Amino acid sequence: MTATPSIDITVQGMTCEGCAGKVRRALTATDGIAGAEIDVASGAVKVLTDGTVPADDLEFAIDEAVTGVGYTVA
Repeated sequence: MTATPSIDITVQGMTCEGCAGKVRRALTATDGIAGAEIDVASGAVKVLTDGTVPADDLEFAIDEAVTGVGYTVA
């Protein structure tokens, strides 16, 4: 079994599980993203990709998804 490719980011502004849910839904609605593991306390987010979209293209899409729900990628 191969590991799911991932991109690690930090999201600023999340204060609760509700915030994490908004970020998770925004990310998983984005083409090329299979899921997201979120640690609210640190803002760390591991974005799990499905390998169908190049990482360079995903970086822009991730930023757009996160800022679209009111948070900032640090």
